Amino acid sequence: MDDHIRLAAVAYYNNASRQDVKELAWGFFQSIDTNRDGRVSFDEFVNFLHRSGYNWVIDPNFFAQLDVNRNGSLDFSEFLTFYYILKTRQVLCGNCRAQLLGLYFTCVDCFNDGSPTFDLCVPCYSGNRFCHHHGRDHFLDSYVLLRSKRGVAQGPDSNMALTQAPENNHSRWSHRTIPLGSMATGDGQPQLDGDDRELVQLRAEVTHVEQ
Repeated sequence: MDDHIRLAAVAYYNNASRQDVKELAWGFFQSIDTNRDGRVSFDEFVNFLHRSGYNWVIDPNFFAQLDVNRNGSLDFSEFLTFYYILKTRQVLCGNCRAQLLGLYFTCVDCFNDGSPTFDLCVPCYSGNRFCHHHGRDHFLDSYVLLRSKRGVAQGPDSNMALTQAPENNHSRWSHRTIPLGSMATGDGQPQLDGDDRELVQLRAEVTHVEQ
């Protein structure tokens, strides 16, 4: 499990402005710690998942990843990671059903029009192992999708995704490719150097072959 997830869980808890948020997390921990020893054992963890219907989490390897010090139980700081995942990361790959804890790809059309999202782990998207009614070029990874909602900053050092996010009109998709490191000119068109032109030409050739 990515350490950034653990750090994010602790950061949210430490910076919660409302005391009741911290009390909810502590109360949740106590509700699972049925023998009141201040730790959540594997049996207590699994019993809670069965009672609550979170069957998608029942995996000994998942518990082992939460148990950082490998002592067979979860203290409160380790439990915070589970609490954070439960509240924010209930996303499964649309193909292999793996739990998506880190970076993943999502269909932007489905995301924008209010439909249930269609999400894919990196291996399934990279290997084209999925079937979806929107094309495979309608996907962005979770980080780029977030940044695209703000818009691309113009400047000499701005890093751009190879494929732009869709326009506000959800029925249309922009296929224009903007190479990494390109800079916009005054008329809004990308100014390409030699390497960038080769990248655009390569994409055009690949698109021609696919068609």
